Amino acid sequence: MGHVIVENLVGRVSFIHGAFFYGIEDLGEESFRARPGAKAPSIAFHLWHTARWADALQERFGSFAPQLERFAGRAQIWESSELARAWGLGDALGEEATGMGLDDDASAAIPLPDKAEVASYARAAFAASEELLRDVEDDELLLPTADFYDEGGWIVLEHFGWHLTHAARHLGMVEALRGILGVDGTVTV
Repeated sequence: MGHVIVENLVGRVSFIHGAFFYGIEDLGEESFRARPGAKAPSIAFHLWHTARWADALQERFGSFAPQLERFAGRAQIWESSELARAWGLGDALGEEATGMGLDDDASAAIPLPDKAEVASYARAAFAASEELLRDVEDDELLLPTADFYDEGGWIVLEHFGWHLTHAARHLGMVEALRGILGVDGTVTV
């Protein structure tokens, strides 16, 4: 069947990923790390968290269904580069070391490195997830799979949709935080 649908989906994923970098390029370190409210994680956290889930997706995708085994054996960049250790982050990073499940104070307490390092990791994680997704065949989009919690009931297409909606939600937060910080908030037009 080819890759017409998959290429379109990966194009959307790539667009969202790219908008994160457009959204941070004019920010100084202070704005990148700013937390303008007790319930608002920083832009740094949103970028890191989204990259962590992209990295987890590219590693785990091959385990979601027997028909996807050709994608198995990929390592998370986060783990193979030992970034938690290299960045001195410790173990309090939430579920799957992604920031998920942390309360507001715990997420704010993650001592992420400078913008350039966080962005470098995000670029690598986003590229790895796009590379993996690009290799899916259109006729595989309806294959039944497990979800991230190994509960099943998903199809391959839902992994694309889940990643798109998750990344878009966090990109929206980046745009809102830019606005709160007095910077033009729109990064997608």
